[in-house]
Amino acid sequence: SFLMIAQELLSNWIKSKLQRELSDGEDEVDTVLVEKPSAAPLKYERFDDLCSYLEHELESSSVQEYLQHLLQSEVVNCGVAEDLRLEDIKEKQKLVDPRIIMELRHKQVKENRMRRQKALELQRQEKSLKKSVLSEAKLQAQEEDRRKALKAKKEEEEIHREMVKLRKEMAEKRHTMAKAWRMEGKRQEESQKLSMQEVSITASPPLVLKEEQQGEEKQRRAQELLRRIHTNKQRCMQRHFSAWLKVILEHRIKMGKARALADWKCQLKALRAWRNYTWDQKVEQEIQQLEVHLQDQNRKKQLSVEHNQRRLLRCCFLAWQRWSQAETEKRELQIKREETKRKMAQLLEAVSLGKSGLDRPLEVNKKLKFAWEITVKRTALSAQDEVVYRNQIVSLPQQFQAPGPKTAPAYGSHFEHRHAFQQRLIEEQRQQLQKQRELILELQENQRLSRAKEESAQATAATQPLNNSASQTREEKLKREKQSRCKNTTHLRYMPSIKQAQLAQLKAEEEERRRKEAEEKEAQQEKRREERRQQKLKELEKQRRLEKEQQLQKKARDHYEKVLLRKLGMVPWKRLREQAKENLVVAQRHHCLGLQRKCLMTWLQDTQESLMEKVSQAEDFYSHTLLRRGFKNWLKDYLSTLEEKASTLHAACLIRKYFWAWFDVIMEEKSTLWEKLKIATEHSNK
Repeated sequence: SFLMIAQELLSNWIKSKLQRELSDGEDEVDTVLVEKPSAAPLKYERFDDLCSYLEHELESSSVQEYLQHLLQSEVVNCGVAEDLRLEDIKEKQKLVDPRIIMELRHKQVKENRMRRQKALELQRQEKSLKKSVLSEAKLQAQEEDRRKALKAKKEEEEIHREMVKLRKEMAEKRHTMAKAWRMEGKRQEESQKLSMQEVSITASPPLVLKEEQQGEEKQRRAQELLRRIHTNKQRCMQRHFSAWLKVILEHRIKMGKARALADWKCQLKALRAWRNYTWDQKVEQEIQQLEVHLQDQNRKKQLSVEHNQRRLLRCCFLAWQRWSQAETEKRELQIKREETKRKMAQLLEAVSLGKSGLDRPLEVNKKLKFAWEITVKRTALSAQDEVVYRNQIVSLPQQFQAPGPKTAPAYGSHFEHRHAFQQRLIEEQRQQLQKQRELILELQENQRLSRAKEESAQATAATQPLNNSASQTREEKLKREKQSRCKNTTHLRYMPSIKQAQLAQLKAEEEERRRKEAEEKEAQQEKRREERRQQKLKELEKQRRLEKEQQLQKKARDHYEKVLLRKLGMVPWKRLREQAKENLVVAQRHHCLGLQRKCLMTWLQDTQESLMEKVSQAEDFYSHTLLRRGFKNWLKDYLSTLEEKASTLHAACLIRKYFWAWFDVIMEEKSTLWEKLKIATEHSNK
């Protein structure tokens, strides 16, 4: 019957365990299938939000584990459950085949395994998708970089082509001017030759005046032609010089802007590198400080643990020492009691045989003159000695009265004298015993007080941070001493006034000792409070110092940036502009002086008017070109800022993606740990 009951109990237990494991496995697989796809699209903009989410998840997992532990814990006692199971078994009385249960269990395990494999495949697919997305993002970034590089190369090639075109145009203009000069020279030579031939042919006198007039006209025409040629030359030179000057100035402005931009970029890079270096140094210093702090804390912890162990060992050793002393004292007392019993038995035998054995108890109980003569032998067995002596005194008259009534009157007076002498001796012995007891009690109290003082001094010197335990032990000792004193006061009710004064003095000394101990405790507490207050003040000073350093560093950084912008940004550019303007003024002045020296005032006026018109046109064109270039530079700066923002956003996205990948790895490790735990629980249940 017991075997049947045991089999049924085992089968029911296996069924319940299987059902519970299956339900737990299904719930976990469902949660993995449901939660992991939903966790993938979550994206946090801040790191604090993600940390809070992880803390919330840890708290929820701990709560679920605690609830599962409560559900798995037994609510009813084992005895009551076994009684109920026995009643159910008696009602059913049916056997269950364990092979069917094992087959069901294997099937359920296979199903759970398939579900887990499916969940793992889904996770792998998600990982592959994430990796593909990351690779595509990297490829896009690389393509964007390539496009930017190609654009920059194309712009440089276009600039080079424009420069080549300008050089070709200048060369063509020079070639055409040289051809024009040659043609004019040839024409002048041909006209001179024709005039000489006409003069030689027409040598008649009436035609001299006509020839002179024709010569003057020719000279005038030649001068006009020369003047026109010279003006044309000057105009061409002016055009070429103005174009050359514009090209040079534009090139200088471009080079200055490029130099200023390059210097500014270099300074910005240096500033960023310096800032990163300072931040790295700060982080390293903070890490070193934290390591030192942790090492100090670990060292203090180890010292406190060692000190606590030593204190516990000391307390245990003291307790063992007291117990061993008490045991040795008990043994010595037992031995002495046995010796006294043996001696009293010998004395009684001697008295019964009629020997003179009454001298021995008198010698034993002889009066002590000095306090150092008191020993444990004389004090420990005082009560037993008194009882033995009383029995002896009672037995002595019976022995002497035993011979008969005939001898009684002969020895009556002598017996009465002996009885009175014995009574007097007994009273004296009682007084001596009482005095010995009083002295013993005083000595015991003094010893206890001295021991308590020594122990309190040792405890305060060795265990200052653990005054609670020491105070508890002292209170226990004081309670014991009070109890012992209360017990001893019953024996000392009939002490003389001197002993009472000594006891009052002892009580006053103990009260003084207690008061001193309380004052010491208060002083220690005050010292601890002062130390804590000093520590808090140090921490506040440290925080203030750190805040002040941060403010100073911020001010220094702002000042450094302003100085960089002032010295390497706007000021050099303004200098270049002023220098360009000065160069333009100097060139114009030099040109005007040269024209005044070489040409006439009329030509100068015409040239000045033409120059004014051209200058106005050039200024308009220059302003237009400057506006266009400024707009282009602004557009470039705007595009560069957009590129920087895109790079920062790309870096943030990459960090976020890496963080999510790390989060997925952690979740995978958690899932693997859960699977291992399940396998371990299944193995342990098997």
